[in-house]
Amino acid sequence: MTAATLQFVHSTAPPTEDVRVFDSLTCEWLDAEFTFRVVGSSHYVSAPAFDFHELSTCDPVDADGATTLRLDGPTVAAATDGRPPSGGHPASDGVDTDPARRHLDHAADGLACATLVERHPLAAFPAADEFDLSYRFGEGAYTTVDIGADGFETYHTYPEFDLALFTRTTFESVPSGALADATDGDARGRADLPGRPTD
Repeated sequence: MTAATLQFVHSTAPPTEDVRVFDSLTCEWLDAEFTFRVVGSSHYVSAPAFDFHELSTCDPVDADGATTLRLDGPTVAAATDGRPPSGGHPASDGVDTDPARRHLDHAADGLACATLVERHPLAAFPAADEFDLSYRFGEGAYTTVDIGADGFETYHTYPEFDLALFTRTTFESVPSGALADATDGDARGRADLPGRPTD
């Protein structure tokens, strides 16, 4: 993985390109199955009941609405325990004020998700931690997925950029027609609906 960018693609259908899966886990949230995968180019999450598909890839993609993140940008300082700090949401006008952070919102049919993306120095990656999904692509190059009560966290490490790219995504069920309100600002997931592994 030596590309200088990472693309986030949200879609109502699975990726059209072939996705090589190295590790996967299915969990239940919001009365639907979500499948998390570490793939050859990064990660892929799907919830077909919501027509939700998120592909994070270092490979070039030609997709409407793809968000491209540079891997060689500034980084944020790690918390004292080595884990990224929580928060980092955009200013009240919805614009990210820190060039090392990016906030992505996406709405699908009945589902809102909010993703915080942070660039950290490679040393911030908690290599000794256990993750729900993890794959080592090479020396110091990992993709991990850790599933929580209301969403998931990932690390994508790039030794060539001295980078640990951290993401935190939360999900929220929203009634039909309320998607615009749910993705206006911070769409927080509900902690009372824990993810439960099913495989």
